[in-house]
Amino acid sequence: MRVQPVVATASATGEPVLFPSSEELRMVRAIALLALLDAARHGEYRATFHGFCVDARRKPRPSGFDTSVEVDFCVSLGKIVVERGLVATTNAAAVEPIP
Repeated sequence: MRVQPVVATASATGEPVLFPSSEELRMVRAIALLALLDAARHGEYRATFHGFCVDARRKPRPSGFDTSVEVDFCVSLGKIVVERGLVATTNAAAVEPIP
């Protein structure tokens, strides 16, 4: 099934403005969660989906702080930043024993 975006009124430039459908927004949310997890584990994650760009990068850890990880996170739609933030989480590799 192909999901068509909703066309809104014309923008100031005369071109139609497209709003993502609810299905597209749910997919971007799933990609964003995957990006946070993958960046925390492997250093970075980048993906694109229907015009959205998801970029997540793990920040360098200061010495002695091996149990936490900070991920710089950005979701954009074209030139518009939809969400940007810094997410702190536990470093599972440092806390959980490896079998």
